[in-house]
Amino acid sequence: MGMQFVLTDAAHPRLVLKHGSHFLVLDESANIPACNSLGYGYYRWDTRHISQWELSLNDVPLSLLSRSIETGYAGSFIYTNAAVGDLPQQKVMVHREIVLGDHLWERISIENFHSKTVSCPLTIKFQSDFADMFEVRGLNLPERGQRMIPLPGASGSSLSLAYRGRDSVLLETEIEFLGLKPDAIHEGEVTFQLTLPVRQPVTFEICVRTKMDGRSLAHAGEAGDYQQARMEADVQYWDWRRNASSITTEHELFNLALERGLRDVYILRQPTPKGWGLAAGIPWYCAVFGRDSAITALQLLPFAPELAKETIEVLAAYQGKTKDRFKDEYPGRILHEIRFGELSRTKAIPHSPYFGTVDATQLWLILLARYVQWTGDLELPKQLWPNVKAALGWLDRTTDGGYITYKRESPHGLENQGWKDSGDSVMHVDGNLAPPPIALCEAQGYLYQAKLETAQVAELIGHKSMANRLRADAGRLKAMFEKDFWMESENFLALALDASGQQVRVISSNPGHCLWSGIVDGDKAQAVADRLMSRNMHSGWGIRTLASETVAFNPMSYHNGSVWPHDNGIIAEGMIRLGRVRDAHKILQGLYEVCEQQPDFRLPELFCGFERHEAAHPIDYPVSCSPQAWAAASIFQMLTACMNLQPAACNQQIRIVQPSLPDWLGTVIIRSLRVGKASLDLSFSNHDGYSSLQILRKEGSMRVIVES
Repeated sequence: MGMQFVLTDAAHPRLVLKHGSHFLVLDESANIPACNSLGYGYYRWDTRHISQWELSLNDVPLSLLSRSIETGYAGSFIYTNAAVGDLPQQKVMVHREIVLGDHLWERISIENFHSKTVSCPLTIKFQSDFADMFEVRGLNLPERGQRMIPLPGASGSSLSLAYRGRDSVLLETEIEFLGLKPDAIHEGEVTFQLTLPVRQPVTFEICVRTKMDGRSLAHAGEAGDYQQARMEADVQYWDWRRNASSITTEHELFNLALERGLRDVYILRQPTPKGWGLAAGIPWYCAVFGRDSAITALQLLPFAPELAKETIEVLAAYQGKTKDRFKDEYPGRILHEIRFGELSRTKAIPHSPYFGTVDATQLWLILLARYVQWTGDLELPKQLWPNVKAALGWLDRTTDGGYITYKRESPHGLENQGWKDSGDSVMHVDGNLAPPPIALCEAQGYLYQAKLETAQVAELIGHKSMANRLRADAGRLKAMFEKDFWMESENFLALALDASGQQVRVISSNPGHCLWSGIVDGDKAQAVADRLMSRNMHSGWGIRTLASETVAFNPMSYHNGSVWPHDNGIIAEGMIRLGRVRDAHKILQGLYEVCEQQPDFRLPELFCGFERHEAAHPIDYPVSCSPQAWAAASIFQMLTACMNLQPAACNQQIRIVQPSLPDWLGTVIIRSLRVGKASLDLSFSNHDGYSSLQILRKEGSMRVIVES
């Protein structure tokens, strides 16, 4: 059996901030309550460094009046007091400003709006369990390391929390108070005896630093105060943003959804010792994942090519080198997930990194090929050609002339290794789980696509014989796939083939990815598209992962009836390939309308697959991540698909084939769209069924070919 988790109920509101290697998960009052099982905490490198952080005034919790977390890396929270003793309610304002920069900085201002001076204690309670994220997710451990008693610093202006792990590594959380010295620090409780004159704010700051064996865990330098940390965080964001294209539409609320998506992808960028990747989602999957990183980078590639490049490079850096069954590692294989917490360091889990994914390798190859199409950068594939050959070698050895399959080898690994990786996600029509090794339909599609697109790159850099072999391999795979996966009686593709080669005949969303990859086309592809848009598959908000008439269907499950934005985004792009513009528009509109009903216009990782007419709003999935990388980027993928941009930077051209945007978006303007060394500003309009395209600006040599 693989690791079993009891993910806690996270349907409760969460306020999330992230930047680089650390993130903060607060409850709806912007506190971290003690002994919580909901994932609240301050984390760095897969460890919870603060597990309690609660403020009170006069020993009574504060009342939150407003909160602002729009940037994603900084927050502002305004509170007032409850009535206690002779202090009436709503006479004292407490303003907390938090930024995640190099360290966590907080500025607290307390102002008295009463008619007379107020004296009262402000208490802040800190504790840390130094739990590994896998523990937070519900993994029970027979033993832990040594937690140490919270100790005040010698100056009385700091508090130290510490833990020595089972690997003897010392982890520390140092909390320093600047501008106002605490009157008492005892067992993690910090007290300020405040005297507040009328309308004369008292302000102080808190800096939280994390260490491992005495070394700072910060990913950058060190700011001197809150203001400097906030300024540096803002500068870093706008420096990144300036390198990305900008997109605006006539639909102001849609623009908010685009802005939210870009900010979420930015904060989900995740450092590793070998470069920057993308964290999958907060809080449970705040780590670099191969599949998620590659798909998110593909979704945003036209607008943020540097994001794709750093993703390609970091996944290559961690590519499998040896055969290690504990980690499901093989030479050439692209990782599934990498962690840096105590459980990974002590090999209690195989995530250092873990390689149990059947599709990340193909997706990495596709990303590299698409990056070349957009940028014309042939130096990167030349530099990484040994990695490309290693990846193709693993795929060849794994398929051996047949299909790519998976079967868990690591005792702590995943039972299912496609994107639907929960243990119950691949089942026969009677509900019985399919026995491994399993050949998923979409994994074959990715393999087909990877071979075709890598062939183009191989040809560009002078490997013509390899290109010919890859194209021939892809052709054989496609012919074999249509024969073995097609279900005549259902007029649809099987989800998978099981260990005996038997079709897994449930109706699922996975075949929609085969429309994207092109491994199925013609009448069969049209039949798949028809079924995906049918009432049993499309909930009204989006396409479900499993048809509602299936025995295993559960609209509240993770993969067996829920709706995933990224799944829908990939399918929408496949619809455009088939010329089914209205279906792509319907998918885009449904997911945008989900955005409208979410806090901060943020698409969740997934939501429940109930019928739209049964509820006035999409129903949250209890433990979904938010933000989540490929959900945040899915709206960009759908927009790109509707514009039907087809770059060929090495040929110095971009084709725009029958662009068609929904009427309700009005005009869409893209500025600084880079194709090779050229930069374009484009305006797309679609009114009353009439599409138009204008080139507003062009810098550099690039032919723009429009096919209407």
